[in-house]
Amino acid sequence: MSEKTNSELNNEEALDSAAENTEEITAEETTAVIENTDTENNDATVEAADVENTITADEISDTESTENTEDTEGAQESEAIVDTAENSAFETTEATEEVTPKKKKTPLQVPVIIACCILVAALLGFLVYYAFFLKEPENVTWTNDVDNVTYYYEFKSDGTFTGYLGSIEMNGSFQKTKADGNNTVTVDKTFGSFYQNMPATYSIKGSRLLGNQEMTCTYSEDYEFTLKQGKREKKLLDLPQDFTADEELVGTWIFKYMNYDIYKVTFNKDGSMLLEFIQDGIKYNGIYTIEGSTINFTYYVTDSTVVPIDYKVDGDAMTFMGYQFVREGSELEKATSDQQVLTPQTAETQVAEAATEAATEAAQSN
Repeated sequence: MSEKTNSELNNEEALDSAAENTEEITAEETTAVIENTDTENNDATVEAADVENTITADEISDTESTENTEDTEGAQESEAIVDTAENSAFETTEATEEVTPKKKKTPLQVPVIIACCILVAALLGFLVYYAFFLKEPENVTWTNDVDNVTYYYEFKSDGTFTGYLGSIEMNGSFQKTKADGNNTVTVDKTFGSFYQNMPATYSIKGSRLLGNQEMTCTYSEDYEFTLKQGKREKKLLDLPQDFTADEELVGTWIFKYMNYDIYKVTFNKDGSMLLEFIQDGIKYNGIYTIEGSTINFTYYVTDSTVVPIDYKVDGDAMTFMGYQFVREGSELEKATSDQQVLTPQTAETQVAEAATEAATEAAQSN
């Protein structure tokens, strides 16, 4: 091997040094390139994330805007539909009004309306007249006191008259007349302040509606009395306690004479009793108890009055007040036109006469 010259050795050293420098430069450049690449990749990732976030936010915003827009458009469409429906209904109403002609009142309707108005006016006028200007005795309960006893009088529109004294009821009739400019009333029974079949001149003042009417009646200059509008107080006796009825006695019994109904008596299971003097128009409302063969009949005038009456029941026949009664509605009543009057000397007849006398005096007292 030939030895190298100095110049060749120098050249080789220069080449080796250059190669080392080149390797160092290449390594540094490679490191720099890698670092630059990493940096660029990181920046790109950040930029991509930012872009994605921006896109997502924009999409959300766009979605919300779209939804709001859709809601707004839906509301506007609903309002438009409502407005359209209202306008359509309004237009339909107008069209109906325009198409349907207004009905004119027929010639028959006008008289009917006028007649109704006249009827209402007449009714109001009658009510006013009835309340303030009617001065007649009918359909009013009148009352006055005679010898500290209260009487009640009722005149009905059908011409019947009813008087009340305690638990006693008097039934009859009345008539009204007008003579010489005076109004008169005549009652067919003597009751309270009225005389039987004698006309009494009357005049009325006050208001029926206010309940303060007064009727002044005059028979003569020496006899005048005043009745006041009032309300009847019913005198009802208390039913007997622990009462046991006689089943054979319970019911309605009647006494006839020459085909006329004279007396009628009704006994109820609860102890109440009604005795009627049919021809006299008198009814006695009361109660009864039984002691052996005796009925204790109690009625009321100013106080309780007790009348003992013997009785005896034999099927559909009953001896009572000294007379032979028959059960109302029985075959015996249909077959018998009048009942036999018992011997006046019997105790029953005496009791009956006493009861009749007491009742008649109470009803006809002044």
